[in-house]
Amino acid sequence: MNPIDFSQIPLRDIHLPGAVGWWPPAIGWWVVAALVVSACVVAWVHYRRHARERAALRTLRSVLKALDDGREPARCLQQISLVTRRFAMSIADAATPVAGLTGERWLAFLDSRWEHDTFTGGAGRALAVAPYQPADRVTYADVQELGGLCLQWITTQRSGD
Repeated sequence: MNPIDFSQIPLRDIHLPGAVGWWPPAIGWWVVAALVVSACVVAWVHYRRHARERAALRTLRSVLKALDDGREPARCLQQISLVTRRFAMSIADAATPVAGLTGERWLAFLDSRWEHDTFTGGAGRALAVAPYQPADRVTYADVQELGGLCLQWITTQRSGD
């Protein structure tokens, strides 16, 4: 048997394939990217939808804190009324002219948004009459109760839902 001289055979080295490119990504990465983008959009929409609610709650809490710090109750009540009306205008549909509602119609609107009668038949009545009363007739307890009621009302509202 003749020994084979491998150096005489015209063989070539094994060629490895080139490195895998990063573009275009595999389908799994496209799915992950779509999920991340979708999650970001959902989070942004949720954040924007409830931004008015958070701002109103933050303002009402600061008004109630100012009341506890000795601010005049009549002034605090006016601010509670203002914040509640602004928030109501921001969540109401275009067919409801919230800005023009006064007195019983205003209180009825507030009650209709959460199916209670605490504005028309309870502590919420102060919202319609107290901002226009003399400052010495507005009590700390009335403002605290009304502030708590308005905080409850705002937290139960869902704008855009």
